Amino acid sequence: MEELHFYPSKIRNFLLLIMGIVFSAFGFLICVAAFNDGDYFHSALGATLGLFFAVVIIVGFKKFFSSEPYLILTKEELILSASSKNPIPIKWKDIEGYRIIEIKFNKFVEILLHDDEKYIHMMTVNARRLIKLNQAMNFAPFAIVWGLIKRKDQEKLVHELDRRTFEENVANNNLKHINCK
Repeated sequence: MEELHFYPSKIRNFLLLIMGIVFSAFGFLICVAAFNDGDYFHSALGATLGLFFAVVIIVGFKKFFSSEPYLILTKEELILSASSKNPIPIKWKDIEGYRIIEIKFNKFVEILLHDDEKYIHMMTVNARRLIKLNQAMNFAPFAIVWGLIKRKDQEKLVHELDRRTFEENVANNNLKHINCK
């Protein structure tokens, strides 16, 4: 099995970058117009809006020009958040299955593990806090955001998850198919 890299969509990142530029310009326009009218509260509000989206633009540029993958599938493991400071390598033998869910027009691939706690400790403190919310709503702690995978690679991802997850489970006589498309 070869190593597969899945990258975020450049088109999506480009559109988010354009939106960030528009909202940043709008914020600074509000800032200048309100300042000229002597309305310092709305001027500060516009400046805050403009600065917030300026940061979004910087992050957007970094992601747009980054060549780091979002997700990596190797022979031994699935690496979530591969481009972050704390990637999470999950062994194929620890994956029980997966399911594709949709929440308010956003799709996610939930990774179902035999023992979630084994991998939760690898996450940052802030991510662990968010995981508690996921668990309270009966969602799996680990998920792949479907929209971050390029459309042309989505079918390939599902095929590889099936092949690698269930092939590992068949080898261990532990087949439990949870794929809910």
